[in-house]
Amino acid sequence: MNESDRRVKGLGEVSIRVRDLDAMHKFYEEVLGLEVLRRDGSIVFFRIAEGYGGHTQNLALFEASERSFIETKSPELSEEKTTLHHIALNIALEDFETEKMRLEDLGLKVNATIHEWLHVRSLYFPDPEGNLLELVCYDESVR
Repeated sequence: MNESDRRVKGLGEVSIRVRDLDAMHKFYEEVLGLEVLRRDGSIVFFRIAEGYGGHTQNLALFEASERSFIETKSPELSEEKTTLHHIALNIALEDFETEKMRLEDLGLKVNATIHEWLHVRSLYFPDPEGNLLELVCYDESVR
């Protein structure tokens, strides 16, 4: 694959499930100095650095007991095997639809989602071992 064929532009996010969300929130904010983007009940999003195309590089912590997101995006994900929630990779907005079609043509079950508060469009799909991957692009029109 040559450089012009590559659609992944950067690391958008790593998300892990945690047992003690308050302790982990405090650690990443106070010890590592990460900026909190949002805390919503059972999740915390931190900004790590500038990213690609308007989407920052993020770390997300999801309370392990909250399973609704996992079950709707990747029911294959097993908490007995991993604390990984998902890994998000940045793509360009203009590649969103073609990547969705390409992944589906490869036989993958793709879940397209919009996250208004981040102004992004996402494609969720499992890797061969059931880990949840996300291709994400910033879209200013998403509100």
